[in-house]
Amino acid sequence: GGPRQRLDSPRTSNAATALLERMYTCSPLGTLSYACDYGRSIMDSPRQRDTRSANPGKDKQVSGTNSNGSASSRERDREKARGVQAKDGDEQGRPPRPHSKREDGEGTQGVELEIDAETLKEQGRRRDEQAKRERQMAEAESSRRKAEDQVELDEDRRAWAEEQAWLKSIDQPPAWHRRLWRTLVWGREGEPEAPPRRFLFACDLGDPISCVQLGPGGACMAGSVQGRIWLLAGKGGGAVASAVPEPGVKSAPPPPRADLLAGWSDEGARGLYLDDECGYATFTESCRGWKRARPHAQTGNVRFRDLERKNTQVVKHVLQRGSWVCVLFPLSTTLVNVARRELIQRQFKLFDFGSSTDVAPCDFDGEHLLLVDRSRVGSNPALYLVYLEANEQVELDDMPDAPWISLVKLWGPDCILGAVGRTLHIYDFKKKQSRHSLRGHHAEILAVDARHHDTIASLSSDGVIKLWSGTTGACLRTLCVPGANFFLSYPYCLCMQENRIAISCDEGVYMVELELLTDVV
Repeated sequence: GGPRQRLDSPRTSNAATALLERMYTCSPLGTLSYACDYGRSIMDSPRQRDTRSANPGKDKQVSGTNSNGSASSRERDREKARGVQAKDGDEQGRPPRPHSKREDGEGTQGVELEIDAETLKEQGRRRDEQAKRERQMAEAESSRRKAEDQVELDEDRRAWAEEQAWLKSIDQPPAWHRRLWRTLVWGREGEPEAPPRRFLFACDLGDPISCVQLGPGGACMAGSVQGRIWLLAGKGGGAVASAVPEPGVKSAPPPPRADLLAGWSDEGARGLYLDDECGYATFTESCRGWKRARPHAQTGNVRFRDLERKNTQVVKHVLQRGSWVCVLFPLSTTLVNVARRELIQRQFKLFDFGSSTDVAPCDFDGEHLLLVDRSRVGSNPALYLVYLEANEQVELDDMPDAPWISLVKLWGPDCILGAVGRTLHIYDFKKKQSRHSLRGHHAEILAVDARHHDTIASLSSDGVIKLWSGTTGACLRTLCVPGANFFLSYPYCLCMQENRIAISCDEGVYMVELELLTDVV
């Protein structure tokens, strides 16, 4: 069988002999006789006879070993064990270790436990070092942020102090002749109220403000004729926070300062838009965006000529209302949503009306385009209302005081505002009749905000702002911005949102904050 074949092999002859010797020393007589017969049968097997005949010297050594008994075999095994032990001890520099099966098992297990304990200790030490490094990095980052916040706070305080010094310098009481003139002009109405104000952006001579936009969270944005863009991010301090704290009251942080997003460029700012996260500025041939949060990372740049691959035309005019921009090419019109990056093509062609020097757009509200045509020789300029989706044009030939209109704005779905000197007309172009004539300004109207469906704001050259009800035509409130001058005849701007109003003047941009918008003066 299997065991006999394995024991008959030459390699196991010595093992069989050693087995017999061990069984002789520890087994009963019956077991010894059986073991002797089994071992004798193995030694007398044909394979062992052939092996002995091929190796007579080895056979003598094996037979001698068997005749001498178990003592010689045990001594050789012990000598071998002692030699291996001595070799191991000499190589490792420590006393030899026992090699018995039980003792070897216990030693290996102890070494493994010792290695596991050391490994766990090393892993714990590494985890502690990693946690310590992470804490140090977090503390360093927190310290860096605190230092940056402190620097920003110091800059805000410095800018706020300069702004307060500027406002204080212009808050001088007017001369006696000016007070007399105001009393004679205003009469029983009394002088207009002067709400708290802020001076946000200062422009340079020759680079006036071309557009102003208010946004959510107290944000304000302004652009100049030569392409400079300012942003007041908002969300802090309030519009008219006091720089000098009351006694016993902890000083509040100053309001945020304005940041310059873009410097001088060849393109002037044509429109602005603000949402909760970003601010967008529209130039003559492109639109750029920035994050409202400092450091105001740029979010992208859209070039209007690259919107269509085959478009080789030059941009003639750009108008904006909210997030929609109307880009007028000589042979096409494109509407672009700067926030969502949407594009809509319209069939209107500016070339059909004449040259760009004679035809100019006045206003755009997302669906309609208002044009003025000066190409008629010997007659008054003509106003045209263009329905962009249907590509239809309607001439407005019955507006009141049309030849003397200096400012035109679209208001609501069916009305047009026309400023003639000190009067503001509300004209219904669908019914082709005048709805209201708003009178009350004592100087020429320079700017109008018609973006609200029920309230209209107008600014005159004496720095007076009036809020009107578009439904009834009544004056809701009369305000005055001290220090604002309008002597350079720029195209001034006016923007109203909720309880804030921003205006542009010769010095820059002022913003006033109102408490109530429903008080009737």
